[in-house]
Amino acid sequence: MASRFALGSRLALLSLPLTLTLPACESDGETLQTLRVDHVAPTVHAVSPQPTDPTDPVNPTDPVHPTDPADPTDPVNPTDPTDPTDPVNPTDPVNPTDPTDPVNPTDPTDPVNPTDPTEPLACPPGAVCVDTFPFIDTRDTAAGTRTFDAYSCSPATNEGGPEVLYQVTLTEPGLLVASVSELDTGVDVDVHILSSKSPSACLDRGHWDAAALLAAGTYFVVVDSWVSAGGDEKSGAYTLTLGLTRADDFEGQGLDSEVLATGLYAFATAWNQGDTDRLEYSVIDFSLHNKHPRFWTIDLRDGSLVFAEPVTHGAGSQDPVQSGYASSFSNINESHQSSLGMMRTATRYISGSNGLSLLLDGLEPGINDLVRPRAIVMHSDAYASAAYIAEHGRMGNSWGCQVVDPAVIEDVIGTLEGGALLWTYYPDDAFLGASTYLEGFTP
Repeated sequence: MASRFALGSRLALLSLPLTLTLPACESDGETLQTLRVDHVAPTVHAVSPQPTDPTDPVNPTDPVHPTDPADPTDPVNPTDPTDPTDPVNPTDPVNPTDPTDPVNPTDPTDPVNPTDPTEPLACPPGAVCVDTFPFIDTRDTAAGTRTFDAYSCSPATNEGGPEVLYQVTLTEPGLLVASVSELDTGVDVDVHILSSKSPSACLDRGHWDAAALLAAGTYFVVVDSWVSAGGDEKSGAYTLTLGLTRADDFEGQGLDSEVLATGLYAFATAWNQGDTDRLEYSVIDFSLHNKHPRFWTIDLRDGSLVFAEPVTHGAGSQDPVQSGYASSFSNINESHQSSLGMMRTATRYISGSNGLSLLLDGLEPGINDLVRPRAIVMHSDAYASAAYIAEHGRMGNSWGCQVVDPAVIEDVIGTLEGGALLWTYYPDDAFLGASTYLEGFTP
């Protein structure tokens, strides 16, 4: 088992500035400054002010910024071989440091329903019992029990050291995330989510994080000490965070429960197949008017809301009758339309016309896999500002890019860059039926 501290070395690479000459859309090339920074802890932001005028202007174009041309200097390379933090293979395991970990030990995209969830189990002796979230606990596995030595998620991994058992009771379905942090040098503990008090009932495990989409019921989380080939037990102190995100958690902030239900299912699919190891997750609901917050970022580690912001849609997606609404989407070059489905962030860069920007990769063939070649990126502009919305009752339209208020772009990119997922939703039956991230989903 490779050292878990290899991840720290990978993150250290993000702090190196780099100037690249990349191919451009419509020019012979321009030298762009690509900046890499350490991921920052998410900061909660207040919802952007909403205009007081309830009447939407009928003019579907933007009198000041009628379009947002895709920056001809934006890189169009659908992969980013210069950036080791930009995962390009969606089938790679989440935990590459442990070659014995299977990518799909179970299918956490299906909410797991344990036996008789209506009858909560009594708290077993020696267990820490949890029924409120977020839950944060600091302990030392050296003081734990020695019941489990290996798990069905990764049977070849020796977890024969002492462990700490948590019994987790969910009264509602949701995405449960278990994360360990604050490990001292030489400590190597792993986290497991079980559907019952048995190592053969492992739903997911990880060196740092485990996640599973679960029905209401009783589950178990185990923080266990890894044992090296030489018999060295890597027990020690840790901090465990348990977060539960439910579909209706953010209805008060405008995120509809049906939309987030699809988003949580899609995330579980992506997590299970190794599309990301990041827990900062964004959802866009293009069915809402663009003067309202419709771009949310959730920190799934603790289930907290990080951002709730308005975001633009493409001029080609603009509804022909209702200003501020989108109604059509595509994966077609030169359409100036927004794309739907699952995307993943890549690196930041400085655009000649749009300033600080964030590269995106579409993960769904035929739905959004041309996002990078189309130069669809995330950036900011004055026509996406709170002041513009207050004056016009809506945002301006982009050429398909996801444009946010300049006041938040640094924080947004700082939080999301380097492999976080973005789920873009619209209640279109053709899209919902075609997305591979929703296979098996039942509303």
